[in-house]
Amino acid sequence: MLATHSSRLMSFIRIITMNRHNDAEDVYQRTCIVLWQKFSDFDGENFFAWACGIARYEMLKLRDSQKRVKVFDDETIEYLSSDAYLVAQDVCDRRTALSSCLNKLPIADREMIRRRYYDELSVKEIAEHVGRSTYAIYRELSRIHGSLSRCIERTLAEEV
Repeated sequence: MLATHSSRLMSFIRIITMNRHNDAEDVYQRTCIVLWQKFSDFDGENFFAWACGIARYEMLKLRDSQKRVKVFDDETIEYLSSDAYLVAQDVCDRRTALSSCLNKLPIADREMIRRRYYDELSVKEIAEHVGRSTYAIYRELSRIHGSLSRCIERTLAEEV
């Protein structure tokens, strides 16, 4: 169950830790330990919600142990946690839809996306590699982004 929900759980944790990488990693590790230790308490209903509740408590404990200035009080964190749960779910759904939509792209478009985002090449480097202008590459990426955006929205609408 943790493997199924790990990316959504980490998205949730990043939101409630305000994307502080070290804090997010600490909270994730502590949450995994508690999930393992208390799995017998799990009612079998909604693992993700249960895990998010534990993560929220682990984040509060971490914050208290570090004696940081408390930017938000506990009530505000509770409020943010409920919204973070919804956002994390949406991020995971969008990531899944993006993966599906990337696989539907023509090979040339997938190659362009691979070079730009997986190989982390600059637009100038891509343009030099394929012998086109940077303007042409920007236009091509913009067209692909639009196509992916429409595909993601269609995919998410079909799931509702």
